[in-house]
Amino acid sequence: MRTARAETPATHFLGVRLTAEEASLLDRFRSEHELPNRSEAVRELVRHATETPAASAVDLPATLRSELEDLVEDGYARDIEAALGLVVHLGLTELARTHAERLPSLRDSARAARDRRAGRRRADREGRGLLGR
Repeated sequence: MRTARAETPATHFLGVRLTAEEASLLDRFRSEHELPNRSEAVRELVRHATETPAASAVDLPATLRSELEDLVEDGYARDIEAALGLVVHLGLTELARTHAERLPSLRDSARAARDRRAGRRRADREGRGLLGR
């Protein structure tokens, strides 16, 4: 079966032997991206290999990107992705610490409110009993 020729002539021939599994993966990639032949699939893979995934993965506001770049420049992280991971980790740690500190006081407040309600109900029942209702 003849396949469509590339629009621009290729100047370098690259002979690559693939395993059966790799060939099937290449064919699946070709069909998913609706490419005319395996050569175009390999070209597409090469084009995508030069793109930086960090730039296309997350679109960060300029101020946040600047802060992350400062962390990288100061040596706290090796790159923007590591700096973002560090910030998320520190933020979650701070959230857990705040939650651990506030949770006991929230529980104490809830218990005090429960005890006040129980005391009011008990006093109400006693008062009704004394009045004979």
